Amino acid sequence: MCLGIPAQLVAGETGHPDLARVDMGGVTRVINMALLDEPLGPGDWVLVHMGFALQPMTAAEAQDALDALGAERDAEDREAEDREAAGWLAEDQEIVREIR
Repeated sequence: MCLGIPAQLVAGETGHPDLARVDMGGVTRVINMALLDEPLGPGDWVLVHMGFALQPMTAAEAQDALDALGAERDAEDREAEDREAAGWLAEDQEIVREIR
């Protein structure tokens, strides 16, 4: 399975016609646009995988994808917190056994 990340094109010279600057989660990156058939400009959204724009996206599609990625991140954070809490609980139980 591949993971594509939505990115919004921003203005800025890259020095090559196949390259473009995008805002990806607040970080400006340079990506390759050569796989796209249609020209895009600042404000347009693309789906990026491994530094290549795979397809254009609407703003609504980009927001849906970003929301899904955020929900996945939140779920992973909760799972990590649960594992950490379970580890602490196990350690606490071991200390109680040692005290007895």
